[in-house]
Amino acid sequence: MTETHDEVGTGTNLFTAGTITGTARWFRETQDVLSIDEDDLDDTIAFVDKGGMTFLSPILPDLKAIVCSAGSRESHLAILSRESAVPCVLAASLTGTVADGDRVTLDLTDADTALIARASAVTA
Repeated sequence: MTETHDEVGTGTNLFTAGTITGTARWFRETQDVLSIDEDDLDDTIAFVDKGGMTFLSPILPDLKAIVCSAGSRESHLAILSRESAVPCVLAASLTGTVADGDRVTLDLTDADTALIARASAVTA
């Protein structure tokens, strides 16, 4: 079985970090952060809506990357991401669905625009 990637969104790339692949996990409230198994964080690409930026602070340095539906290069999340050297996509606009557990790839090679893709299994 092989994988293909379906583009599911774009956003503002905070800093050039190449291509990153990991497991998507939505964080919508504080309880989502408290219930995480810290052993999984090194492969976790956190997806958050605009109100959820602040409660990621305790786990932010351990995440593989972050995708947020709001924010700018001067936002609180952007500052924390740069300080922690965690790749971040801000003002993300998803045109497709990303669910918990999906394998996603962030193309962060362009200094301005990030591409978000979801892996799809293809049988040979």
